[in-house]
Amino acid sequence: MSDPFRRLFLDQVERVLRKEPSRQSLLELLQLANPGLDGLGAMNETKRLFMTLMLRVHPDKHPIVDKSRADHLTQDAKKFYDQSLAASPDPKRCRKQYTSSPNNVSFPANFNALNKWQHMDISVPHAERSFMAGQMSTAVAYQCINARGAIAHGRKISLCYGNKHMTKIFMKTVDDIFLHHGGTKELNGPAEIKSELLMNGPVVSTSFCPSDAFWNTGSFDPFDQLVYDHQSDMLIIGWEQLASGEVWIVQPLYHDGGVCCQAAHVATGQFGIEERCVAPSNNFENQSWQPGPYFDCDMDALVGKWQTWPITSVTTSVDSMNALDSLFKEIGTAQLSTLSSSSQQSSFSSRLITLRDKQKKAHSQKAYLRSITWDKTKSKFMIAFDFFE
Repeated sequence: MSDPFRRLFLDQVERVLRKEPSRQSLLELLQLANPGLDGLGAMNETKRLFMTLMLRVHPDKHPIVDKSRADHLTQDAKKFYDQSLAASPDPKRCRKQYTSSPNNVSFPANFNALNKWQHMDISVPHAERSFMAGQMSTAVAYQCINARGAIAHGRKISLCYGNKHMTKIFMKTVDDIFLHHGGTKELNGPAEIKSELLMNGPVVSTSFCPSDAFWNTGSFDPFDQLVYDHQSDMLIIGWEQLASGEVWIVQPLYHDGGVCCQAAHVATGQFGIEERCVAPSNNFENQSWQPGPYFDCDMDALVGKWQTWPITSVTTSVDSMNALDSLFKEIGTAQLSTLSSSSQQSSFSSRLITLRDKQKKAHSQKAYLRSITWDKTKSKFMIAFDFFE
């Protein structure tokens, strides 16, 4: 015998589904399973409320005599949900979408951070699907930080955040991770998102909430629905103007087999992609992105991207003797104290070190210590390096 109260609930759902899809009718539908709800909030919260409704409509929750009806209502409710959001998007989101450009900045029609910074790596090393499903926010946050680290470094980085860092940090959100690494900033609307992308690199949408219609288009193979179904964090790396309109270029993490996914498109204003976007406040220029041992020098006198030069010479004062002494101990070379104060020169061509700008440690380059010469007139050591990369 069927449960009259469960059947009554299905009757109420069926009654609302006969209405024209809109935000108001969607609110009425969600109120059936969420008494006291007085309005629709963010996309991810709306979807959570909808899933609560779906649990009560699901065929497994009803006796055999009502299972077929519940199954049809489940399918109808999903279509109603998608149509309601598409028919009348959140007015607040619409106002954000058309925010004017900051300082009347004119943006290019197309932009992809991977084209501007071709050395940028948008993957998370060794990230596995089983891991990402449990800590997606952490993985996406470090995906963004690694990309910005490469931008600060000026080349592909060899020190990056992967599983071993993520498993040690139990934080719930992208904001938590960014705060842990120097701060987070919220971007208000597409204009600020574009400005941030152009100047500083990828940003993260924490409000991305795709519907079933998104997955059913068949155009988004790079996404793994099992991972992203209830996850709202997504890396944005640019935008593009298509015949159908403007889209954001988004970069998923990994797909099956650990293969890095190709970027995909999400239309502007869709699935809450712009509702809340954040970026790290830290520019990561005072963080090392290459392993040591390190030798820090004042590079202010050098003009241009010194990291890319084939050869450079650096002069350091006698005050750096202790630092040099420690460095030589670390790399297994004789201590600096063995050098005399005459015009004696030592060669260490087989010793590879990481030369860093002491003001911006992200600016570094692997180098061979070619020679050290004592300049009596200046009372300084003249230190020459040959770059390795």
